Amino acid sequence: MKFSLSFFILALTLTATAQVYTPPPKQPAPAPTGRDTVTRTQPQQTQQGGLFGNELPFYNPSNEPISFNGQTWASSDNRLMEARFEKYLNEPEESHAAAVEYRKTIAEILHTISPYKKDKAQTKLYDAFHLLPRASSYPGDAKLCDSLANAIYTAMLAKRDVKGTRALISAMENEKKRLIKDNDWEARHDRKTEQGTTQSTGEGGNSNQATAQETPAPGYGIASQKYANNNRRILEIEGFKKGHQAKTEIKTELAKIQYQALMFQLFMQRRFQHVIMASRFYNLIWRDGDGKLYIDEKSEVHKLFTQNLGVSPTVSTLDSLANEAIRDIDKGVEAFKFLVAEEELESASKRLAESYIVGEFMPAIASLPRQKKRQVLKFVRGSNVLLNAIQAKDYAKAKEMVISLKSSAKDFDATKAEAAIAGFTRASNMSITAAKSFMIQGDHDKAAEEIRKATEAWPQNPKLAEFDELMKSGGTIAQARNDFDRLFSESNYREVVKRVYEFGPAVNDDTTRKAQLEQVVGNIRTIDTALVSAEKMDRLGQQYAAWEELTNVSERFPDDPVLNQRMREMAPRVAEFTQAIESAKEKESDGHLGSALSWFYQAKHLHPGSETAQEGIKRLAKAVLTK
Repeated sequence: MKFSLSFFILALTLTATAQVYTPPPKQPAPAPTGRDTVTRTQPQQTQQGGLFGNELPFYNPSNEPISFNGQTWASSDNRLMEARFEKYLNEPEESHAAAVEYRKTIAEILHTISPYKKDKAQTKLYDAFHLLPRASSYPGDAKLCDSLANAIYTAMLAKRDVKGTRALISAMENEKKRLIKDNDWEARHDRKTEQGTTQSTGEGGNSNQATAQETPAPGYGIASQKYANNNRRILEIEGFKKGHQAKTEIKTELAKIQYQALMFQLFMQRRFQHVIMASRFYNLIWRDGDGKLYIDEKSEVHKLFTQNLGVSPTVSTLDSLANEAIRDIDKGVEAFKFLVAEEELESASKRLAESYIVGEFMPAIASLPRQKKRQVLKFVRGSNVLLNAIQAKDYAKAKEMVISLKSSAKDFDATKAEAAIAGFTRASNMSITAAKSFMIQGDHDKAAEEIRKATEAWPQNPKLAEFDELMKSGGTIAQARNDFDRLFSESNYREVVKRVYEFGPAVNDDTTRKAQLEQVVGNIRTIDTALVSAEKMDRLGQQYAAWEELTNVSERFPDDPVLNQRMREMAPRVAEFTQAIESAKEKESDGHLGSALSWFYQAKHLHPGSETAQEGIKRLAKAVLTK
């Protein structure tokens, strides 16, 4: 015989722990009929749309790590960047003498090669070049100034080689001009010739006439070997000159390409001060005004400039971007300092993280005092714990961290985190409740499926342990009945209701105990309904109506401590009304109907909707008229 589910459906509506039981009058136990006459009410099955369907506020922390205030939370779950940022928050500021000297050296280099300085280009180049080894000696520079110095030296060697090649081309050009001049002189002046005769026919066709013709003599003028050799040499010189000119152009382009490759490397390493230095050195080395960057038009770097930034890739572009990055970093650090002072640690941590990612090596970041950074470290660590807790579905820990973060940061927005915690917690609890119902019905397969869903939603739900205990106790029916009887003997009825899912199967085949459980659950529901109704009326300022509601229930269940406690709390605020009612009843019992009627009218005046006062007035009025 299965236990009726109506008791458990009633228990789901309980909001307090109550106790009330009236033993039935003793009568002979009816003979067992072998049939169960209890009407069973099957619980309405809720359509399961999937644990992570539209019925729950789904939250995926891997996409937007606990988007506090819209999302960024040490963002994108990048463990490497998270570790680097936390390491930075614990590092001391670079304020020692060596760091200060290094920053002064970098500033001096930038000032020396500034386009606003009026020194000669060669002078600025060599003066700034000699400062690079000093800057490179600082460990934080990572020898990048050495790399820059080496690139400058290589470019200068290539430029010197180009100068030598141009001098050679100039000498070749002079030699070519000399040979051309010699040949021109030979052609004009060296004219030893030989005479020859030719035959001509007259008009009649019968007369002959001899004429003289001059031809260059072999070895003289344009017929000389010297003239021919000079022409061949001129052609050779022209060929050599073209070849050296091509080599010069190639060397220049290669030198620029190598130098620009270093500039790109510095930019990608976020060494923006070094980018600016390299850009200014570039303009001093090559003063032809050609600042075009040699980038493959199909490369991602070229697309970065042309498509994303909308600018042409030039040396000046890199210089401008580096300056803009430095300005943005400085502004971010200023905002961080202000937010820390205002105790808005969430926004402060975001601004600092943004500035750190872009300008890890900039002075504004490196010189930030550790004391200020430590103020956001606790918040950053707490947010990481919160993110990990949600990813691991440890919602108890997540709730704890939300409370902690709210207390430490004024601007912390936990809307999404709280929605995730509440949604999955509710889903797990609902599945456990459904599992208990299915277990009571004896449908163990459905109960196991609900427990699986509850575990997926919240693996560490404390109610799962309670369910395990329930399953264990369910195997010992005798112990459950003993507990049931003990609690009834102690009049601890609220504990009985609290353990209704445990006691239900245990008393299922015991008519007496089952009736006891039914009566307790029904009475507790009545009491709690009255308490809820009275609470609502009290909040609306109708304390007299609330008191009357509780008084009516108290007459039926005078031994309920929760009800009595509530009435004791309200008694001082309704003393005038209760005194009027009690006085009216006392006068009525003494036979003083007029006085009793007067007190009932007094109570009616205080609480116009009082049913007790209205019934007393009707009763007394009828008694007076019948006399």
